[in-house]
Amino acid sequence: MPDWRSGFGRCLVMLGVGLIQLAACSGDSGAVATGAATRTLLPPTATPTPAPVVLTPAATDLPAPSALSLPTHTSVPQVSSVVQALIDRTARDLVERDGVAPESVRLLSVDAVTWSDGSWGCKSRGEGSPTALPVTQGYRIVFTAGSRVYVYHTDDQDTFFMCQDRVWLALEGKPVIVDPIAQSMVDLTRHDAAQRLKAPDAEITLASLLTILWPDSSLGCPRAGADYEDREMSGYRIVFRMADETFVYHTSIRDFVRCAPEEEILPGILRQTMPTPEPSPTP
Repeated sequence: MPDWRSGFGRCLVMLGVGLIQLAACSGDSGAVATGAATRTLLPPTATPTPAPVVLTPAATDLPAPSALSLPTHTSVPQVSSVVQALIDRTARDLVERDGVAPESVRLLSVDAVTWSDGSWGCKSRGEGSPTALPVTQGYRIVFTAGSRVYVYHTDDQDTFFMCQDRVWLALEGKPVIVDPIAQSMVDLTRHDAAQRLKAPDAEITLASLLTILWPDSSLGCPRAGADYEDREMSGYRIVFRMADETFVYHTSIRDFVRCAPEEEILPGILRQTMPTPEPSPTP
């Protein structure tokens, strides 16, 4: 007859094993629950970064000086604060005095001049003017507006007046170059003149520089039988001198042509103010 106690012991052993398995199952279940709470999600979609906007420069008729084919290094002129202040003040005076529209005012030229008397080179002012100051160094600043030319004579500080003399260009000063494009064209044409004269560039003296809006692509110096584009072109009239030789150039902002004085066709507002320049007297 089997011992009941041994059978009961086996039951207890089996019951213990079952409890252990149940506990193990409970542990697995907990692990699954924990894993579900901490499961790795798919990485979130990255927010796209906008591509940088590259602005296309607006079309301009003024190339950078580096874009021009220069025979030598071109230095960009640095306009002195005195000259810039005088340009600003005389332009403002022109607008306030004659009611000229600011957008129509164009700077034609700036020349450093040695005034030889109290009239500051202005015949309409007269040597006996009570407001004439005893100075000799100054500037001639010329503007165009509409169909008129306006000429200012100044000292080298802050005093100026408008001069009514029509033959203002007869008094030659030392041109002050106020923009890099003008400097580039002066360098190009000076080199051309030097090659023609078989002389160093440094021996070619700049005698006159005018900023001009040419009416067409002939640049005021048309050639017989040539066709020209009928549109306004910004440019310059440049005069060089070496001893008794004078070279006149008409330019756009990219090209130039040597133009003999008898071949020049200048805009109407300048036509009557173009006598052959004469050196200014020295004190």
